[in-house]
Amino acid sequence: MAETAIMYDSSKCTACKGCQVACKQWNQLSSPMTNDEYLYTKGFQAPIRLAPKTWLIINFIEEDKKVGIDWNFMRKSCFHCTDAACETACPVGAISHKDNGSVVIDQEKCIGCRYCVASCPFGVPQWNETTNTTFKCWQCQDRTAAERSPACVSTCPTGALQFGDRADMLAVARERVEELKGLGFNKAELYGDKELGGLHTIMVAQRGIEAHGLIRDPKVGTTDFWQLLKPLGGIAAAATVGGLGISYIMARGYKRDAMVLDDATGQLVKAEEVEK
Repeated sequence: MAETAIMYDSSKCTACKGCQVACKQWNQLSSPMTNDEYLYTKGFQAPIRLAPKTWLIINFIEEDKKVGIDWNFMRKSCFHCTDAACETACPVGAISHKDNGSVVIDQEKCIGCRYCVASCPFGVPQWNETTNTTFKCWQCQDRTAAERSPACVSTCPTGALQFGDRADMLAVARERVEELKGLGFNKAELYGDKELGGLHTIMVAQRGIEAHGLIRDPKVGTTDFWQLLKPLGGIAAAATVGGLGISYIMARGYKRDAMVLDDATGQLVKAEEVEK
């Protein structure tokens, strides 16, 4: 299977949030039902961050101008990295790549250790305290396996989201960047071609990478730390099991004396001493 990718063009996005709704509907992700569960801001962005049941949001980034402001929208969800820090950090193999390059979490294997949360440079995986497992976008594997586009792509009314072979999406994005530069957006950039070995979510940043809140040249900062802890965790587990085994062997011959209450003194004494 050829590698596939989602392509997001910020210059065509109107931040209608239709993709956010489609993601929740298709993946049956509930939303808070009371006002107390929402965090309000003075901006238009809602929700303000990813969550275990919110796998996609559109970020609203304001850039002040001499007159008014520019809206720099950006899609926030899993980038499905080739060099996926979350996959490397997972100690139980719950995170893996599909043949098309997308990165998925096996909920049956996840143990809720949150190493993936700590290692992702984009802050994408979200831990659910109730289930003690971690969630993120899975690029709608059920839809793509049936040769359909991910739910978010299928609902975009402006063509800001596209899905297809990764090479084709990169070509579309490169062409769009050149068009934008021709229109005066000299800082327009492509994002996702080389970052972390190549992403499977390709971005067109109309006003430049930083202006849209993307990380230039992202690094996997904490994975090495967690990789060091993984063998230590295994050693600790082995030591615990070994200690329990030794305790069992030593306790096999142990017999506890029967004790009774001495009415005269109010103290516990050996039963055999009373019988004498």
